[in-house]
Amino acid sequence: MQFRFSSKVHYSIAVLSLVLLAVGMPFNKILMSLGSMLGVFNLLLERDFKEYWNNIKTNKAFLWLSLFFGIHLLGFLWTDDYRYAFHDLKIKLPLLAVPLALVARPIQKQHIYLILKILLVTLTFSSIINFGSYFNWFGDKVYLDIREMSLFGSHIRYGILVGLGVGICIHLIEQTKKYQVLLVLLIIWFSIYTFYSQVISGGITLLIVFIFYLFKWSWNKNRVLTYSLAGVFIILFISLIGFFSPQSSISLDPDKLPKFTNEGNHYDNDLMSKHIEHNQPVYVSFCDKELRREWNKLSVINYDSLDLKQQFIRNTLIRYLSSKKLSKDAEGIKHLSSEDISNIEKGIASIDELKSGLIGRLYAVRFQLNNNEDPNGHSLLQRFEYWKTAVHIIQENWLIGVGTGDVQSAFDKQYEKEKSPLKIQNRLRAHNLYLTILVTFGVVGCIVFLLFLYQFLKFNFTKESFLSIVFLAVFMVTSLIEDTIETQLGVCIVAFFIAIGLQKDK
Repeated sequence: MQFRFSSKVHYSIAVLSLVLLAVGMPFNKILMSLGSMLGVFNLLLERDFKEYWNNIKTNKAFLWLSLFFGIHLLGFLWTDDYRYAFHDLKIKLPLLAVPLALVARPIQKQHIYLILKILLVTLTFSSIINFGSYFNWFGDKVYLDIREMSLFGSHIRYGILVGLGVGICIHLIEQTKKYQVLLVLLIIWFSIYTFYSQVISGGITLLIVFIFYLFKWSWNKNRVLTYSLAGVFIILFISLIGFFSPQSSISLDPDKLPKFTNEGNHYDNDLMSKHIEHNQPVYVSFCDKELRREWNKLSVINYDSLDLKQQFIRNTLIRYLSSKKLSKDAEGIKHLSSEDISNIEKGIASIDELKSGLIGRLYAVRFQLNNNEDPNGHSLLQRFEYWKTAVHIIQENWLIGVGTGDVQSAFDKQYEKEKSPLKIQNRLRAHNLYLTILVTFGVVGCIVFLLFLYQFLKFNFTKESFLSIVFLAVFMVTSLIEDTIETQLGVCIVAFFIAIGLQKDK
């Protein structure tokens, strides 16, 4: 007689698979992998295939998701790099496996809420560990960039997950009266963490969550209030555009620039450089001779060497002095504190980058937009190059793309063809999910993907699952600047929330 588990055991295993994901996403890749595969393994053990098919065939969104995954298999037919194709397929396997496990064998809403609460607990502990380590509450790790604060995985995906944690808190507050004070405290904590982490995608996620639920609340209370809020956000958006708009450097008359330092040395002027800081040109009125001499007295990093971010420390120093409005000579260096010296050694090139949290990150992005001659080392400018290159690849492979495994090789060839200014180590993929899908599978694959998004949205509007709608909004917006499903953590986050969103109410 063949041994089989009872239905209750299989149900418990289905719940456990999501619990492992909820714990693994903030903490551990091994748990993520176990959680992703355990649900499918459970289906194979139970073997109630007729019931599985009855559940699957009525779920249009999942069928479109399955077709999208199937296109990855078809893409093997016109690819050359099978090694990378198999790697890509392995990374994206949870995108099918996790939703399949829950669509084929749904679990009750009360256990979905339990899993969401477990995710909040693990997010809380992991974020405290990250934050405490960065600010040296414990440990002695030296950080060069606050975005290194994510110790357990990609800072971008983790930032998105923390923002979604706020959405979970708000959703639970709406659904139950229990633990509301604790949930409010978690909202505050996750918001503080997002602000200080300087992850733009995390900030965007948090903003989407707050805007969605604020408009949802105001729409139910007072339509006039909703329209007023819309006006406020439009004004804020226009102000943000103004903040990032190009800064105009004041015109300079070379004859009116100072000729000598206080020591009588000649000032140098690079009038061809377009670098500006606070509307002032950076590379004017500087004296390399004095800067080199005084800097080498104060720092173990030589003036002609690289800072800890692998930038020329000479350039970092000159820009830092400009941002502090100090003279770029011996006198200016004498006004630098020991903290300033440490900042420059770490590669911090402007005091604006020291502003609190996301504010400092926004200033860094503004500097990139206003000093865009060399994209290398600047994440946003590099993305512009990725997107431009992706568009050129799509123009030549618009129908079915280059295939599952040939994306990176297609980018490499296009970079060479265009003589891209990007250094070899910076020549990456699109960092835009929609462009990546178009490059890989062309218009055909992109249409299938968009139809899945439409069916997912329609399904969750019908059952008024606002948490899933918020997730979809976050996923669609952040995918404009990230290849969201190109890493294990990104895929698992998406698979987890898609699986929950495809659950029928029970």
